Amino acid sequence: MTSSSASSVPASPSVSSATEKKLPLSSLTAMVIGSMVGAGIFNLPGRFATATGPFGALIAWAIAGTGMYMLGRVFQFLAEKRPDLDSGVFAYAKAGFGDYVGFLSAFGYWIGSILGNVFYWVLITATLGRFFPYIFGDGTSVIAIIVSLVGIWAFHFLILGGVEEATYINKIVTVAKIVPLIAAVLLFVFFFNYSKFSENFFGGVGMPEKSLIAQVRDTMLITVFVFIGIEGASVYSRYAQKRSDVGAATIVGFVAVTGLMVAITLLPYAVAPRAEIAGVANPSLAGALELAVGHWGAVMISIGVLV
Repeated sequence: MTSSSASSVPASPSVSSATEKKLPLSSLTAMVIGSMVGAGIFNLPGRFATATGPFGALIAWAIAGTGMYMLGRVFQFLAEKRPDLDSGVFAYAKAGFGDYVGFLSAFGYWIGSILGNVFYWVLITATLGRFFPYIFGDGTSVIAIIVSLVGIWAFHFLILGGVEEATYINKIVTVAKIVPLIAAVLLFVFFFNYSKFSENFFGGVGMPEKSLIAQVRDTMLITVFVFIGIEGASVYSRYAQKRSDVGAATIVGFVAVTGLMVAITLLPYAVAPRAEIAGVANPSLAGALELAVGHWGAVMISIGVLV
């Protein structure tokens, strides 16, 4: 699992594809969406508002989106041209550049997944802290750590059940967390204030004195981070009914999630001053929606984070 994909369960390498049910395009697409939609997307409003206004955000998304689209096309091309490579991104690195580079790719992917799990479970327990502050605090209390460990091991044993069970759970969880995100977008659209958006467009009142390049640079880490998971379909390529579905799922998932992330980043600027959005606690989407509709909006998003 990655930081943006704690709900997306990787396949167990010990399970033979011959004994597993092959996955259709819909399941592979759900893997990509489920992998990409995770902790990062719920923190977008606050992270962007801290660094820039809508103008800088649009530039940042254009740069990151173009780069990640190219990466998605690379996965699509490799899935079709090298169907014999079915172990994910590191298999391509090994085939192209040798064992050492393949090892570095696999090791980096593994480390990223570990760090991602830490980040995501801290966010989960910090969100629980909204409801039980004396138990979970900011996500670093003893109880929070214990809950995180239990959760990680629960996912581990779920993985051991095989890819079919994992993908079934992933479909349910993907739908469950997409629904509150779409609801948030619709609510932001309903409460859209054009004059407020115009005031915030270049940063608004209280914007720190820094160049546009610096503003965009300060958002690039989060934009790249939230695209982690785009490789989801390639990791499951050995289980695909058709190899072409791997590339198609990658592109469809990328387009859908990118549109959702851009909307979640830009629309909060139309309901509150940039500085106010920048000051909300994580998950900042909950705080931003609370500014628009009240406390119940924060509760709805918090439930989505926990899912």
